[in-house]
Amino acid sequence: MSAVYIAACRYESEPEPEEKCIKQQNLETMTRASEVQTRLNTRKEASLCRHEVAYSGSGCARRGHEFCQYLLPCVCPASCNNRTMHFKMLHQTALLLLLLHLSLALADHPPPTSTTIAAGPHRKSISEAANTAKPGCQTKCGNLTVPYPFGIGLNSGCSIGPWFDVNCDNSSSPPKPFIASGNLEIVEISDDQVRIKNWVAARCYTETGNITRQNPIFINFNSTPFSFSDSNRFTVVGCDDLAVIVGSSGRNFTSGCLSLCSQSSDIIDGFCTGIGCCQIPLPKGLKTFSSALGSLNNHTRIHGFDPCGYAFIGDQERFQFRTSDLQDTGFQNRTIQNVPIVIDWAIGNGTCDEAKKSADFACRENSVCIGSDTGLGGYRCNCSEDINECESNPCDEHGICTNTPGNYSCSCRDGYSGDGSKDGRGCIAVNSQFPVIKFSIGFSVGLLSILIGVSWLYFGIKKRKLARMREKFFQQNGGLLLKQQSPLTEGGAESAKIFSAEELEKATNKYAEDRILGRGATAQFTEEFYLISV
Repeated sequence: MSAVYIAACRYESEPEPEEKCIKQQNLETMTRASEVQTRLNTRKEASLCRHEVAYSGSGCARRGHEFCQYLLPCVCPASCNNRTMHFKMLHQTALLLLLLHLSLALADHPPPTSTTIAAGPHRKSISEAANTAKPGCQTKCGNLTVPYPFGIGLNSGCSIGPWFDVNCDNSSSPPKPFIASGNLEIVEISDDQVRIKNWVAARCYTETGNITRQNPIFINFNSTPFSFSDSNRFTVVGCDDLAVIVGSSGRNFTSGCLSLCSQSSDIIDGFCTGIGCCQIPLPKGLKTFSSALGSLNNHTRIHGFDPCGYAFIGDQERFQFRTSDLQDTGFQNRTIQNVPIVIDWAIGNGTCDEAKKSADFACRENSVCIGSDTGLGGYRCNCSEDINECESNPCDEHGICTNTPGNYSCSCRDGYSGDGSKDGRGCIAVNSQFPVIKFSIGFSVGLLSILIGVSWLYFGIKKRKLARMREKFFQQNGGLLLKQQSPLTEGGAESAKIFSAEELEKATNKYAEDRILGRGATAQFTEEFYLISV
């Protein structure tokens, strides 16, 4: 793993003759700064930094002055360069950018978004979930909830990789979280970004123009999953200050910002258009950032209301320029605490389709893979949005509803069986006795009713069919003609009567033998003559 270094040296006064620099070491071997220093001294590789004013390079430590702060970790170049020569080059570069920036400053620049420093917009965060850390891992460090793929503890196995380790410093109250083994303090972790406490470059002067304090800034995210977000702005605050920003985002990036004014009454609160304050945007995917301040007249003409110049990058929605910032001795610390640097993060450097084939694919169930939009590759995971179908109570009163992504399922409580659904079998008590007697009586009555009904229907149809058949035969055998030709008496009484089959059966006593008067036959019929009692 290649070493990555981020550092800011704060110089409080004139440097002493001897300087000590720590050369770049591999991250895996840099466990403690003292061990590294001992190893370097043994190898006689330590360099002496020599100059009467100041020095460039990160990681330079002055004897008797504040030691350079170490981040991810802080390492020094091979030697400390001549700061004055370095500033001359910066100054020349800044002057070349002067005309360009002045034209931009005088153009129609819209004011920055006006927000309070103490608050920022709400973002949907993966840390809002109840517990999104890896099972068995610590969830919180101080006030920060640490979700996977981040994890608390160095080499604890709680994160997806070493750069996602969060070092929880329990020596402070409350504990403070830092990225990996450095001292970039984490403020917030969201679905695609991390916010860290700021680093502010400053340069202060006496009334005669002597430098009393200065600290350049250098941050390097190469070989890490992090890059600067384009929601940051590079800001310079001061009335006689210029700053050059140099970085890399796959291609070299160099820009500058010049802020001028002759009196405080020229400044307009909330505007960073080059009068007391200037801002420039940053490209997406910026991996390194280096900045140092310079001045045209070392604040000799405006020292009364502006003794220092400042430069920093930070969330554009969390900074609002005010005229009082020029004289505020606490401006640097206030900006560090309240204007975070926004960094984008991504897992790996491949696409979602490529990552899904890997065994260490980070997106779990109920989440979706989204490709990084930084142009550097990688992916991140977003929680799937879902509605709770169980709120409509689709299950039986004795059932249990379980919400699933895009659906729901019903089950029965203990002591009940069934599918649990209102539209299905519901839930039936397991120990309830089956009503055998009631069921038997009901079944018998129902079956008997069916049999009676079928029988009645059968005989009714049969009787009706027989009646139609008799009527048919009566007509076929000349019944109507017989009726028409039957002789009538003079009074209208019938001299002959036609009997129905039922009447004949009754009159002949069911065709009894003793009622037969005689028999006769023809070629086609056999005739029997009965004695009929009327």
